[in-house]
Amino acid sequence: MNEALAEKQTCPFPLARDADHVLDLPLDYRRMRQEEPIVRVTLPSGEVAWLVSRYADVKLVLSDERFSSRVAAPGFPKGFYFPVDPQPGAFVAVDPPEHTRYRRMIMGQFTKKRAEALRPEIQQIVDEHIDKLLAGPKPVNLVTAFARPIPLMVVCDLLGVPYSDRLAFGRWINTLVEANPSPAARNASAAALFGYMNKLVADKERKPTDDVLGRLAGEQIRKGELNRNEAVVIGMMLLSAGYDTTASSLSLSVLSLLQNPDQMKLLREEPEIAVSAVEELLRHQNVMQHGVARVAVEDVELAGQTVRAGEGVIALTSSADRDDEMYPDADQLDLTRGGSNPLAFGFGIHSCIAKFLARVEMQIALSTLVRRIPTLELAAKPEELEFRNPSAMVYSVNELPVTW
Repeated sequence: MNEALAEKQTCPFPLARDADHVLDLPLDYRRMRQEEPIVRVTLPSGEVAWLVSRYADVKLVLSDERFSSRVAAPGFPKGFYFPVDPQPGAFVAVDPPEHTRYRRMIMGQFTKKRAEALRPEIQQIVDEHIDKLLAGPKPVNLVTAFARPIPLMVVCDLLGVPYSDRLAFGRWINTLVEANPSPAARNASAAALFGYMNKLVADKERKPTDDVLGRLAGEQIRKGELNRNEAVVIGMMLLSAGYDTTASSLSLSVLSLLQNPDQMKLLREEPEIAVSAVEELLRHQNVMQHGVARVAVEDVELAGQTVRAGEGVIALTSSADRDDEMYPDADQLDLTRGGSNPLAFGFGIHSCIAKFLARVEMQIALSTLVRRIPTLELAAKPEELEFRNPSAMVYSVNELPVTW
């Protein structure tokens, strides 16, 4: 902990949401943006960092090389961001040139062009799951029947997970993202998933396949540019980027549309707005509720304060996406807003590598859902829904019972 920073007055972080407004951010965020755009906070770990809440300042922190992503750097606020030291291959936890070397190995699989080319396959996956919904009993939990399995199927295709293994694969992943798994269950699932990924990469070393892990095994590992453990860690990073955040964004987007029936009607009647609608939903429901951690590598003047080298900074992307200076009436969901540039996937060289893919998944899933099930409605009172606790990195609803 930076002792000079710790001596100054701080407030605890994270902050709780208002129980009556669970789709909105903690009320203090608005006050911070207006009065204290940079404040000192203490994480549950005891670490102290600067919290930045305005759009312009958050964007600066995410794009300026004076703020480092290197988790091993002194002063980096690991907290709940990195409770375990990242292993080689965790490209989100390092700076260039190491970050660049890892990211270049896989970025060809995650271009916008590649994501657009996957539309027919994603559409088929979405339609199959809606067919199951319509043929099954009501009500149904849309989280487990729709929001989770769609991105799981897509990421399994990308990584090259065989169909015969996907049931177990999904079970391990879902244990890790459940609301309150026991430590034993969480540890067992993490170990099983890591062991499985290790075996999968080893299999692909012997017989390379045309997927992300197969290409890593057949090209980088074979050339000695990467070892198996690094490939496994890269796979785990992609799994994290391509599954839980997308599933959570889908869940909260559907709930937001159900809570704003005029907006859901608009998307149903004007499907051509799907692209801009998803940008607005990502802005309004930025699931990365605790933002992104960085550490200053030199003194920086930020929002009227001097952030010293070695001091941690938290770029609060969820607050930035509700900044009225950037988006007038920002708390209002408006699918016709236009011009939304959400920070849901971060910004700069560390922006989420799966951002184009996630957008396409959401565009197809949401527009197809409201078109094929036009009478979709909640099967519970809004106040009965349970959400992830304030300490969860990715915000989501635990269950979303719906009927039609």
